[in-house]
Amino acid sequence: MRIIMVEHSHLLGGVERHVLDLLLALRANGHTVCFAGPLDGWLGEQCQRHDLATLALPMRGMLDVLSALRLARFARRWQADLLHGHTQRGTRYATWAGRWTGIPALATAHSTHAHRRFERAARTICVSDAVRASLLAHGLPAARLTRIHSGIADPAPLAPPRGDARRMLGLGDDTLVLGMIARFVRAKGHEVAIEALARLQRANAVLLLAGADDNDQAEAMRRLAAERGVAGQIRFLGERSDVPRILAACDLVLAPSHREALSLALLEAAAMGVPAVASRVGGIPEAVEDGVTGLLVPDRDPAAFAAAIARLADDPAARRQMGAAARQRFLLRFARERMCEAVESVYREVLDAHAPRRLGAGAPLATYSSSPISRR
Repeated sequence: MRIIMVEHSHLLGGVERHVLDLLLALRANGHTVCFAGPLDGWLGEQCQRHDLATLALPMRGMLDVLSALRLARFARRWQADLLHGHTQRGTRYATWAGRWTGIPALATAHSTHAHRRFERAARTICVSDAVRASLLAHGLPAARLTRIHSGIADPAPLAPPRGDARRMLGLGDDTLVLGMIARFVRAKGHEVAIEALARLQRANAVLLLAGADDNDQAEAMRRLAAERGVAGQIRFLGERSDVPRILAACDLVLAPSHREALSLALLEAAAMGVPAVASRVGGIPEAVEDGVTGLLVPDRDPAAFAAAIARLADDPAARRQMGAAARQRFLLRFARERMCEAVESVYREVLDAHAPRRLGAGAPLATYSSSPISRR
């Protein structure tokens, strides 16, 4: 199959990592793939670094006719079999180009609070049951919604031993290391983690915060840490490319999100055998099995977070058991290969359903004279 993946992004987050993982997995399975979107962000740069075909596509807002026309012309010239849009904007342009070319367009929904633009997709893949429930509640037909949990490449082979990871980060063997891998945006609930650390009142506890920290939200969290007297126990690590190393050093991973479709950080923690303490919101209960691979607590409840952390901090055997269960659950449900196989199955169903109408579909488009495809 020849597949164009469409997504608008300049930042690094779960969606961007999902798209890259899917592109790489599809290519490994013998498909020809191309990324269409801005090339000056993390995702575009990674696609070029991995020698993936790319189409520079600005997609300015939701009404950029030139971007839609460029995508349509390229898709026809490139002889694409499918257009696969991600999030609302990527789906908007994939379905727009699909209408002009007759090439079937499908979508992936990555959020529990975004429901527009998916109604025109031939099929919408939902990254969790929580996302699917949200789209159903907004009137999208069940027959066109398919839940496929996000999958990731196993990070364990890239991680150093626990002791080495701690030494690299300047952490002692007797330190209680709590990790949080998340962008500094309000929805991620960093303030809950900081408040919980203050309530924990353990001098040997350290909270590692990995994520780009050059924005107003990060500054607000620095002020909060100082106000609560725990600034010395928190390390702002910035955006990192060595997440497996950070996770290898952790005793627990925290995910106090106020909303979450699934959380790739929790999947990475599970793959690394690190139990989690997380909010019971959105798709998090699909990533963390309460009492088995971690503990789930009410949203916006620092006292409950602190109590859950203390419970596992005082029970190393329980942490080891939960970590082993998390690792096993990752292998069974969230490996990248499983996700790719499920997505390929949807692709085949969409192509089979559209085969008859593609014979004469698609309005003629002017010849596209430039060469927008690039390859490093």
